[in-house]
Amino acid sequence: MMQRKLSGILILRMSLFLLPLAVGCSGGDTTKARPLAASKGVVKYNGQPIAGATVLFSPAAGSPATGMTDKDGNFTVTTGGRPGAEVGKFKVIVTKPLANELGKTPTQMKPEDMQKMATEGKSFAPPKSEFPARYTSLETTTLEADVSADAKKNVFEFNLVD
Repeated sequence: MMQRKLSGILILRMSLFLLPLAVGCSGGDTTKARPLAASKGVVKYNGQPIAGATVLFSPAAGSPATGMTDKDGNFTVTTGGRPGAEVGKFKVIVTKPLANELGKTPTQMKPEDMQKMATEGKSFAPPKSEFPARYTSLETTTLEADVSADAKKNVFEFNLVD
């Protein structure tokens, strides 16, 4: 049961890294896309800005929006490669995996890195997050964003704590 849960967590986290690519490369007809409203914010963990974290706005219906934090914890979201998010309510998750035994995050791993880990008998454990897991899952997150058509209202501050 524990192995199954860990596999599910690994699949979820890896899909979050690939989601911006899939959404951005959908090849859909953007002339019929829903209008977007500029949305930005900041992510802090225990009062300190978080650099390099992925922020995902997940709607009950519609398209997700994603962003990446800069060195000051600031982010701007995009939807399908276009700036902004659809108007509506979103659950928000924030992810930032810790480096593995090779000092790399899952997105930095190359096939030769995986081969090295295998030959050294090291495991491919699910990546651990830099902050509590409750912020990294749609099932447990308490973070929310209500995106308005008025972009001035779409400045969000997410303060993650232990």
